[in-house]
Amino acid sequence: MTSRFIRLPEVLHLTGLSRSTVYRMEGRGDFPKRRQLGAGSVGWNYGEVLAWMEARQPFGSVGDA
Repeated sequence: MTSRFIRLPEVLHLTGLSRSTVYRMEGRGDFPKRRQLGAGSVGWNYGEVLAWMEARQPFGSVGDA
């Protein structure tokens, strides 16, 4: 798993989610938790975000038979 940290703009770009969706999903435990990097900064583990993305069902496959 890749251990670098990414900030919110990159998380939003990678996932295509909105800021509020990321925070809502994180609060429910449906998205990787952010980590405190410093006094006023947080980041997400890049590898965890990638693993979350890979675990998601591809768009269009729901209900396809």
